[in-house]
Amino acid sequence: MISYFRYKLLLRKIAQHEEELEKKRPPNTQEAHDRGEVQYYIQESDNLYEWRRLVQTEHYRKIADRLLVQMPSIEDATMYEQVEWENDPKQPRYLTDKGFKAIREAIREERRHRREAFGYWFGIVVGIIGALTGLVSAFKS
Repeated sequence: MISYFRYKLLLRKIAQHEEELEKKRPPNTQEAHDRGEVQYYIQESDNLYEWRRLVQTEHYRKIADRLLVQMPSIEDATMYEQVEWENDPKQPRYLTDKGFKAIREAIREERRHRREAFGYWFGIVVGIIGALTGLVSAFKS
């Protein structure tokens, strides 16, 4: 539960940075291009996008670990993208849209399976309690 709040807090912080960056958006003029303002804006926007994706990937990785669900293969280039070397020397990988879809489906399937298993055992326990209650009331009469 704490990790979920931490995740939401980080997403809110990223959204605030995106709003601040949007307020500083340079005009699309030749002068702004020549001064490098547009390039700086694009670079900062890309950095925020990568930061958001890294935070989301880590969040889903924690959920998958908790549910014992396997993350998509890191060798699959369609599932992961890599942060550029200049931005982060470790070059962490983050999930693509296809990767997010795959891990969400796997997590949903595992959660559904666990709910069904719980419902199965809950039904059995309620049935046994009902039968025992009926037996006790029958013998009491």
